[in-house]
Amino acid sequence: MGRHRITIRIALLCALLFLLPLSAQAKVTELKSSSLKNVTKAKSVEGEWVGQGKQVRFRRTDGTFLKNRWFQANGKIYYADAKGYRVTGWVKYRDHLYYLGGKGALRTGWLKKDRRWYYLKKNGRKSKEGWLKVDGKDYYLDSDGARVTGEYWIGDKGYYFGKDGVYDPSVKVESEVDPGKPMVALTFDDGPGRYTDRLLDCLKKNHAKASFFMVGSNVSRYKATVKKMAEMGCELGNHSYSHAAFSTLSAAGIASEVSRTSSSIRDAAGRGPTVLRLPYGDGASDGRVLSALGLPSIYWSIDTRDWANTGDPGHTVNAVLGHVRDGDIVLMHDIHQSTVTATEKIIPELRKRGYQLVTVSQLAKYKGKTTLQSGKTYYHF
Repeated sequence: MGRHRITIRIALLCALLFLLPLSAQAKVTELKSSSLKNVTKAKSVEGEWVGQGKQVRFRRTDGTFLKNRWFQANGKIYYADAKGYRVTGWVKYRDHLYYLGGKGALRTGWLKKDRRWYYLKKNGRKSKEGWLKVDGKDYYLDSDGARVTGEYWIGDKGYYFGKDGVYDPSVKVESEVDPGKPMVALTFDDGPGRYTDRLLDCLKKNHAKASFFMVGSNVSRYKATVKKMAEMGCELGNHSYSHAAFSTLSAAGIASEVSRTSSSIRDAAGRGPTVLRLPYGDGASDGRVLSALGLPSIYWSIDTRDWANTGDPGHTVNAVLGHVRDGDIVLMHDIHQSTVTATEKIIPELRKRGYQLVTVSQLAKYKGKTTLQSGKTYYHF
């Protein structure tokens, strides 16, 4: 899907050019398993730090260095890797995530990373999705474990959370979607681009939402546009970093494409994507590919082929209005001016016909009566 005129060979070449290591913020270090269940109970060790910068090791009084273990020094908790160097950043240990600060010390309490707030329990473990009470205040953590703000739906009930993430029961949240009325999800691939803001204006004017599957290499040039999408309540989607065919990549290559794009979107919008569309739709039924994504895979039920008819907005208009049904997921591309011109006719006409224009996740929730899950591909509801 997407840039259909680009051959698979060229797409693969692009992928190889962009397959760089994960960013330091996104990388998670796997720690060697051990019998220690509560890392804050690590034994205290006497000695001193030696080395420079991040390449620092802890030398005990007997002259030996600690390796592959948690330990306590000067009242703080650290982890020494296989070579004895202290570890920093996100780490995974016994299937739980922890965060070790810039100087290697275990963090607890609230932590701000990539413009999002996470909560690390007293035992250092990162809190998972769900309700969280801290100092008598109620918060809710999303699927990434980050606290939510603004209007947020949990099951069939809407809640409001202030800028600091605290739940405010005095603010009533009304449903944007009527489950009894027809609805359709308009989705846009390959952006953001120079016409995306114009499309967002059309959506806002018509009280409509859409899902945008963005190419990571484009995001940094249109940060304000991506932030606007998020503020409008549109769905942020991942469409890889270099538009590579995922079935041709290794699991590590797929993870890199996804991670780099999610990091770019999170940097621009303050939150990451919730869904993913495979470039070319490649790998939609491939278990190996799906298991490496970490996000639900979204296909489509109407392919407008707008990319092949950029000189004829009417083609795209007819492709949608002549075939649309309740529960459809419509594929278009916001990088084409002709597509945006077409949507300026499609959107008000769909509204006139009684359709609610919702995000893919809303369509799944209200029409499909389901919550999107990683490792699965969805075609329509």
